[in-house]
Amino acid sequence: MAGVWPCGRRARQPLKKAGALPLTKAFRDLPPMPVSNLGRLLRRLRTWRPFPRGMLVYVDVRNMRNINRFGLPNAGDRAIREVQDCLEAWAGPHGIVERLWSNEFVAACAVDNGESAIDAVTALRRQLTDIHYPSALGDNRIAVSVGIQMVHGGVTDWRREIAEAGIACDTAKQRGLNQIITRSRVSDPAAASAINSAHVVNFRRLRSENRLTLHAQPIMDISGARPRLAKAEFLIRMEQQGRYLPLPGGTIETLEALGLSTELDAFSVEFVLQWLQQNPAMVEKLDGLTLNLSARSIADGQFMERLLDEVRAQHLPPGKLGFEITETAAIDHLAVAAEWIEAFDGIGCFFSLDDLGSGLCSFGYLHSLPVREVKIDGRFIRDIVQDSVSQEIVRAVHQVARAAGKKTVAEFVDDPRKLAVLQRLGVDYAQGWLFYPALPPERLLELIPPPNSLAA
Repeated sequence: MAGVWPCGRRARQPLKKAGALPLTKAFRDLPPMPVSNLGRLLRRLRTWRPFPRGMLVYVDVRNMRNINRFGLPNAGDRAIREVQDCLEAWAGPHGIVERLWSNEFVAACAVDNGESAIDAVTALRRQLTDIHYPSALGDNRIAVSVGIQMVHGGVTDWRREIAEAGIACDTAKQRGLNQIITRSRVSDPAAASAINSAHVVNFRRLRSENRLTLHAQPIMDISGARPRLAKAEFLIRMEQQGRYLPLPGGTIETLEALGLSTELDAFSVEFVLQWLQQNPAMVEKLDGLTLNLSARSIADGQFMERLLDEVRAQHLPPGKLGFEITETAAIDHLAVAAEWIEAFDGIGCFFSLDDLGSGLCSFGYLHSLPVREVKIDGRFIRDIVQDSVSQEIVRAVHQVARAAGKKTVAEFVDDPRKLAVLQRLGVDYAQGWLFYPALPPERLLELIPPPNSLAA
């Protein structure tokens, strides 16, 4: 069955265990609450009539785990109660406040306009960050992240409005502590599609109807005068009226946000391993094949243990199968990622660090992560012909990677002039529409010339 792995298999790779942390009394005594108060909040909002306008304020109390670990007994409980009291006093008798999850709140109140809303929420932030809690480390203030969603009369889908406020809050969390973000300031188009259940339903329907597949985009060795087809990256595609297209925008972001991206990765792994088993000639003729793993998969111990077992059982030639993880995923799970990279290296697999530069990664991570190659973020390739800064960034990434014993790959190469610059800078590999789009994998074998033609 596609995308489903058997349960109950014990991993043969021992994992490193973190030292046990003592549970404080405050953590043990956290008051029980439902999984979510979303239903009660929705019922209250359906009868709410703000005038002239309203706003939803989504508040996330940060670092609650540290408050519960290091705070004096019941410090976390008291901090949560004070946040609730503060929000209720701020919203007033005609507003609404609910504790949505353990440390997340939604407040609704009437407001005159967007400018007054910002002023009001700024004052709320000041009140919230004045809340103190005692700990073994001394007296501390709480920190928050706040998202704002403006609403008008006649709202019919309050669930959607709450989700929009939550997206703004998530963006505020990404920016740091005590940040306030209005939904209109969230400029990432993918975020607008995030947490959209329709994407999950569509993905699972495509999978059940056998309309999902993977295509392989060739990666060219550009170290010589003539580019040579050396490797390939497997990419997910869906069949639609006889054409093979990428998944709809927002699908991968939704699966990631809802913790379901392991379903996509499991499907990809099963497809690639089966294809490699059926096509040993491809394994022999190419330097390597890669597929992508999400941040969720890297952090999922059960998924990675099963993956390790499945790959080991294939007995592939060393150095032929690789996995790509994004820079941001590696940074978010640095220690875990390094452990898994070493474990897979032990069975002959390699890792690539994808989109280097997208997360403003320190070059120090290149030394910390035992990856074999790095893929330079495409935004630096896009303007590399006319932008000297992009050229210098690519040069620096390549030089540091080479010093660390790693190869470099340039993505989104779609112009001969870009190829010329990359070759001048010494980049090892390139992929993009200048060479080939993603192709049905059986076509790769047709593209590889016979050995005697390479010498001609």
